[in-house]
Amino acid sequence: MFRVLCSEEGPDWEKHVHAALFAQRTVTHESTGFSPAELVHGRNLRTPVTFLYENWLQPEEEQTPVTEYVFTLLNRLKRFQDLAVKEMEKSQQRNKTWYDKRAVKREFQEGDSVLIFSNCRANKLSPRSTGPGTVLKKLSETNYVVSLPHRKDKSQVYHLNMLKPYYKRPEQINYLSLEAEEGIGVDELEIPHIEQTPNVLDLSEIIPEPTGSTLTEDQCQQLRNVIWKYRECFSSVPGKTDLVTHDIELVSDEPVMSKPYRTSPRQNEILRKKIQKMLSMKIIEVGYSDYTSPMILVEEPGKEPRPCVDYRNLNKITKTKFYPLSNIEESIETVSSAKYITVLDLSKGYWQIPMSKNAQRLSAFVTNFGTYIPLSMPFGLKNAPYEFSRMVAQLLEACEDFAVPYLDDIAVFSVMFQEHIKHLETVLQRIQQAGLTIKPSKCQVQCLGHIVGQGCRRPSELKIEAVKNFPTPRTKTDIRAFLGLAGYYSHYIPMFSTITAPLTDALKGKGQKGVVHWTEDCEKAFNSLKQALASKPVLHSLDYNRQFILQTDASDNGIGVVLSQVTEDDKEHPIVYLSRKFSDVEKRYCVSEKEYAAIIFGIQRLKYYLDVQAFIIVTDHNPLTWLKTNASKNARILRWSLALQPFNFVIIHRRRTRHKNTDALSRIPTLDGI
Repeated sequence: MFRVLCSEEGPDWEKHVHAALFAQRTVTHESTGFSPAELVHGRNLRTPVTFLYENWLQPEEEQTPVTEYVFTLLNRLKRFQDLAVKEMEKSQQRNKTWYDKRAVKREFQEGDSVLIFSNCRANKLSPRSTGPGTVLKKLSETNYVVSLPHRKDKSQVYHLNMLKPYYKRPEQINYLSLEAEEGIGVDELEIPHIEQTPNVLDLSEIIPEPTGSTLTEDQCQQLRNVIWKYRECFSSVPGKTDLVTHDIELVSDEPVMSKPYRTSPRQNEILRKKIQKMLSMKIIEVGYSDYTSPMILVEEPGKEPRPCVDYRNLNKITKTKFYPLSNIEESIETVSSAKYITVLDLSKGYWQIPMSKNAQRLSAFVTNFGTYIPLSMPFGLKNAPYEFSRMVAQLLEACEDFAVPYLDDIAVFSVMFQEHIKHLETVLQRIQQAGLTIKPSKCQVQCLGHIVGQGCRRPSELKIEAVKNFPTPRTKTDIRAFLGLAGYYSHYIPMFSTITAPLTDALKGKGQKGVVHWTEDCEKAFNSLKQALASKPVLHSLDYNRQFILQTDASDNGIGVVLSQVTEDDKEHPIVYLSRKFSDVEKRYCVSEKEYAAIIFGIQRLKYYLDVQAFIIVTDHNPLTWLKTNASKNARILRWSLALQPFNFVIIHRRRTRHKNTDALSRIPTLDGI
């Protein structure tokens, strides 16, 4: 107020001090609801506005006795005081409520390391705090005795507001190769691998010898002729299509600038060779960008190291795109009814899609020896599966009667062999015109994650394999695990309590884990529950218009996975049951690694349902909720995190007591890879 007074009145400011103070004392205070003059004098002071008001209205002056005036004034002062106190308490409570919204209760224990704020600093570049010190004793809720070893006074009392926790910076650990071991890998999640000697494949590699055992010599020759005609399509060198161009749209304009990860000289040398290989294949180029993501070397035991870019920060601000998928169940049923099936797998499919100039700038990556711009769509971008699905759909437009696309798998199927040759030639011609390259067909035909064809199982059988093969319980622990699975869906099973009565009776008696007496009634109830779990209304068919829920769990023995959806009745129905036991190596994983391995296993087996769609992962392991954001120092978890970059999912924690369906599947002792 005085600053404004001095700036407006200049040298005469002191003449207006009394008027300014008078005005301030007549202004109503926000907290008390009264002006300072009212609280001191019991009435408003007469301001210029009051004089103007009286001049207009000319009110008659009331003659009041002195004694009455004094008592009235005292009562008014008392009333003003009470009201002011109440208003001040309301204001204080309101201010406290707003302050507590961001306040965090702090408390230190003896032995904790703390930093101490400095009240006096020599200059603004001096550190704001000193330490670390050690808490020796807690005197009260707000006062602590802290020891500082480098001070004359070894210990001193400090208020809580002067202290903050000290966190020791973790040591930097490079990503080291582990000993050769078996376990959950990421090959099926398609981290790209650079061929050391890219070449056009030989005809013997394209048509392996076992094919001749199912075809006549004439049919083999016709197949060779078609393959030889389009032999340039078969190469480990990725092509470049003109069907689509990948672009990236952001939801935030804030640049993503990341520093390169620290790597050992050995890893730097490997990265240099990999980058030189990509430069020679014209997949990347040297450049500069204001958006950079770090490249790391993914090393798996017994396998060649692979470079991968950590795009997690860029994916956070990337606008999500969606592409409608074809019905997988119908596709599998259609392909499985054919007699002749050929599966084509595009070589490093993502690298065959060019990037727009904007996408190249945004997806640049940085290493310890330079910044590089990807010219082709790299692995790890959020919308990479969407773009690839759109490209394959355009490639096979009007070929739906004999070709089924799904990501990098293209299944060409026919009933008659002559038709199959024509269909295969049509698809290969389109691939050649689009500038794409493909890998050789697999010896055993596998389409969309299911082995199909004459004499093979139907997809519906694979869904319930984990439930059908649930072993007969022998102990009370086994019975409780199975009842946990069945009880999760008990509201869909009529007469659930009656059916389970023999099993619940077997749990009676002393001993929590003892061997039970398995009767004929127990076997009948056990088989009835398995049949109910594997049929409607429990097991439902897929609905691609609804969101998928992937429920995972891990125990000491294995993994349990349930893919489900919420249907029209607002209840959760399972679609697929999966279970697998751990190998000897996997049993030595820590708890977080086992729970993470369950997620990897579920997405690997069900990725054909989950790609290009937003889905929910439900786990009973709360630390996994940071899975998409935290940069783990664990090499195995880091590999898994990077492999899951293209998938659009949210992780939700659910208490173990509400997670008994997957918990039971993870405890099956005999299942392996179902």
